[in-house]
Amino acid sequence: MTEQFFQWFVYIGGAGATLSLCILLAFFSKSAYGKTIGRVTIIPGIFNINEPVIFGVPIVMNPYFAIPFVLAPLTMGIITWAATVLHLVSRTVALVPWTLPGPIGALMTTAWDWRAAVLCIINIIVATFIYYPFFKIWDRNQLKAEQDAAKADAEKAAPAAVAE
Repeated sequence: MTEQFFQWFVYIGGAGATLSLCILLAFFSKSAYGKTIGRVTIIPGIFNINEPVIFGVPIVMNPYFAIPFVLAPLTMGIITWAATVLHLVSRTVALVPWTLPGPIGALMTTAWDWRAAVLCIINIIVATFIYYPFFKIWDRNQLKAEQDAAKADAEKAAPAAVAE
């Protein structure tokens, strides 16, 4: 196992395989905060820069995302290791820049083995399924907090409007 093995097949989008969380936030979030964070983090996530999502959600010290942050890369590592050992995908042979999008980097690091790009996409899908239930709980709580804040603001504004 090489650094490139982890870079292109395990830590897609950065530590914790957060590209999948960026995808969920950008396309499936119901809360305004989640949609905004998703739109802001999806492009850096594609290029393996995950600080915006790590500190924007935040994932740091967040009990909702601690489990998938560890479980997604672990699962992706097992899948990729098995695919490599079974010769379904070529081994990593080239050192390529870490800021390439996942499937392109996987393709290049395995000497243009198209199956590596497919495996990278499969790993992104697997990580998305791992993050999904935790994301839904977080998004539901975030949406409720936004609705409660809007309701409180409306109640504060209502007496002022009546007094005039």
